[in-house]
Amino acid sequence: MRKKHRLLHLIVGCLFIIIMLLFRTYYRPWVYTNHLFDFYLADTYTNLFGECVVFFILVSLFSPNEMYKPIKLLFYSSCGLMIYELLGLIVEGGLCDYKDIIATFVGALLSYAINRMIISNANQ
Repeated sequence: MRKKHRLLHLIVGCLFIIIMLLFRTYYRPWVYTNHLFDFYLADTYTNLFGECVVFFILVSLFSPNEMYKPIKLLFYSSCGLMIYELLGLIVEGGLCDYKDIIATFVGALLSYAINRMIISNANQ
């Protein structure tokens, strides 16, 4: 069962990478070209889906025990991404956007929910 969970987490992490590539290639230019308001999704998708990529890839490759108790790893990965965002305040010309920090938090919640679904459905 443990191998199955690790494989599912790796697949989900790779799917989020594909989603990010699709957003960068098609969705973001389409939103900007048509001047649409998408609740800042085109601006924050990297943080939203990036948290999911970090969590699922880390769990599948390096820390499989964390998939059963994911709170600590989600906390650390979210803090790391938020610190990276806050470093934009220090770097000259860097940006720090509160919407990206919120998207990181939402991405952690999304990762937690998907992780719970994988664990509960794979056990049946």
